[in-house]
Amino acid sequence: MNKKGDHIILIGMSGAGKTTLGESLSVCLKLPFIDTDQEIENVTKTTIVEIFKNQGELKFRNQEAYVLKQLNGFTRSVIAIGGGAPCFNNQIELLLELGIVVYLDVSLDVLINRIRRNSDSRPLYRGLSSNQIIEKTTALMIERTPFYSKADLVIDGNPSSEVLVKKILEKIS
Repeated sequence: MNKKGDHIILIGMSGAGKTTLGESLSVCLKLPFIDTDQEIENVTKTTIVEIFKNQGELKFRNQEAYVLKQLNGFTRSVIAIGGGAPCFNNQIELLLELGIVVYLDVSLDVLINRIRRNSDSRPLYRGLSSNQIIEKTTALMIERTPFYSKADLVIDGNPSSEVLVKKILEKIS
């Protein structure tokens, strides 16, 4: 599958396993791994949680857009994109130009269970009750799926990381 860009870009909901899968995939492909949330923290010298808390989501989305635009200058990499990034400022189109976009489609139940385990590290979920996490995740999934569905590949993200790496390698080879 040849595209304008060289990157392999993982998108999906918070809790879909983009970072875990991205790290494994990068090892198999012998490519650098980039997590855009980590890049934002490197650029801003603060955590995502602190950006949301002190400056708000809009400031975070602006930082995210800045980092995404910089990806064009990176060498071929495996990139995990923050859950909301493809849904703002027409960024899904930018990602599609940068490389092969892979949407990790994970079931709502799996997402909710993963998010519940570490909701405090996820700014959109901090301080929410279990029912609020369900409501928030359901609403975000409905809102974001049309953007995610534009990906080059839609992969069932529920199997183990090892199975997913094999599936993705088969599809992009």
